[in-house]
Amino acid sequence: MRVRPWPVGRYRYALLAGAFLAVLIGISVVNLLRAFKRHGTSADPKVEATAIVDTGPYRFSRNPAYLAAGALQCALGLLLNSEWILLMVMPAMIVIHKFVVLKEEAYLEDKFGEVYLDCKSRVRRWL
Repeated sequence: MRVRPWPVGRYRYALLAGAFLAVLIGISVVNLLRAFKRHGTSADPKVEATAIVDTGPYRFSRNPAYLAAGALQCALGLLLNSEWILLMVMPAMIVIHKFVVLKEEAYLEDKFGEVYLDCKSRVRRWL
């Protein structure tokens, strides 16, 4: 059995939608990096957090970087006109949630205690 490409639709429309989404993602990433800089902490998840970021995109979601990663996968699916890529967005986000987000939340709760719990009560995990 051979798996064949499964197009999203007319390529020019998919290309335009993917390009538009990619621009929005770029703006979002710049804004979230600025929020980290304002708080004096690193956006790199491998580096120890020194502050809770709750400004910029982090006012609306505790995980805008991971949402941007999922949106980037959607943009690539559109740019490449591939429903296969789009179909893999949810499985990829489930993996990120289970193996990254839950561990990060436990780490931040241990490190920042009430400050992080307050942030969790005000800001949604995703959207």
